[in-house]
Amino acid sequence: MKQFDYQAFFITNGLAFEEAVQRYDTRRRQLLAKCSHITLLSGVATPLSHHNIWLMPDVALYQDPVMLYLTGLNQLNVGLILDPFQDKISLCLPKKDDNQVFWEGDFLGLSELNHQEICERFLVDDVLIYEDIAESVVSLIHDTKDLTLALYWHDHESEEIADFYVLFKKMMEEALEEVDVNFVNCFHLLEDRVILDDVDRANLKQANQFTADVFKTVCKALAGCSWETEVAGILKGNIFKYSWMGQSFPAIVASGKNATILHYKHHNHRLDQDALLLLDFGCRYEVMPADISRTVPVNGRFNPLQRLLYTIVLEAQITVEKHVKEGITIDELNELCWSYIEAELDKRFFSKGGSCQRSYVKQPHNVSHLIGHMVHDGDPFRVYRSLPLQSGMVISIEPGIYGHFSIDIDGNVYDEELGIRIEDNVVVTGDGCDNLSSDCPKSVLDIEALCS
Repeated sequence: MKQFDYQAFFITNGLAFEEAVQRYDTRRRQLLAKCSHITLLSGVATPLSHHNIWLMPDVALYQDPVMLYLTGLNQLNVGLILDPFQDKISLCLPKKDDNQVFWEGDFLGLSELNHQEICERFLVDDVLIYEDIAESVVSLIHDTKDLTLALYWHDHESEEIADFYVLFKKMMEEALEEVDVNFVNCFHLLEDRVILDDVDRANLKQANQFTADVFKTVCKALAGCSWETEVAGILKGNIFKYSWMGQSFPAIVASGKNATILHYKHHNHRLDQDALLLLDFGCRYEVMPADISRTVPVNGRFNPLQRLLYTIVLEAQITVEKHVKEGITIDELNELCWSYIEAELDKRFFSKGGSCQRSYVKQPHNVSHLIGHMVHDGDPFRVYRSLPLQSGMVISIEPGIYGHFSIDIDGNVYDEELGIRIEDNVVVTGDGCDNLSSDCPKSVLDIEALCS
């Protein structure tokens, strides 16, 4: 019988298999020690194409970050049940299905033959069938007589937003309707996940290095491109050159006025040779996603207006980076960033007769967000901006200017609609930060040298 390749569905993060398993087990045991009730966690159960037979996206599977953080298993239908009353951790896996293997390839599933082997290999106390997860929880609740079940979900008020966690919670509420169960959120038990350990920081550093390499390749190829989609193709192709996990998120490749759209995604416009091109992208290495933005001149040279505005954004970014340290808040970084940009626009642009119609009222976006196992880590609906940053957290620094600008410089009128954003990823330390994106060029001279 062919031996099953467990490592094919298991992310080691560059460690030896046994060492990686121990790392995930330590995280699970630490979580179990915090639990007061039966705690149920589930990863994503269905692929993107599940509800539409015609939708078959060419993307690498990336399991729910919380589940990856606790198991390293990168496949659908993975769950965990933590029972503090019996000091027991159960891994939930799909039932082995030969027909599914035929259609979609092999996966880590439960059969009568591999139960003990899975327990031993992944250091769990039991393995249950994922499809029976509700029944398993009901049985535990009856055994413990504790009618409280802890689930993980994002808190938000909008009923229009239905992320996976909320949908899973609704499914469990329906499944346990006849059992008078009180549901509590265990999100706070996993907040330490946003403080990265040495392994994750090293992998994120590598993700940033690969992203910088991709950026350099794109810049060198830019002169031969006529359309945004050509740039996007070179960018995406080179990302997969470095990582089978692919893009951290769908890349933004926005030229000219398209760069005033923060999440522009069409990539179907011809490049204006006199315009700027905004790139917001990242390479995922192991489970860690880089998130870098750079803005470059399509023809290889900034015109005086572009250079002026670009320099203001760059200096704002460098200023913010100098102030990042443990204890400061993103709110404080926001105030520093946008006050700096406004002051410099007044001094260097408006005082020289410049005029503009901005695409935003006060601030276009936050200058920072948390980065971890997700590009925007933590609960996206929770306000992190007011919380003091801690050592080991990773944040973005991404000031920007977006709008229609016009100015006369040395008798030449420059009038254009543009967007400029420069973004790096930094690790917070006690007295400063470590810039993981330092190898990705961003000075005017370096950008022009690359693109010429």
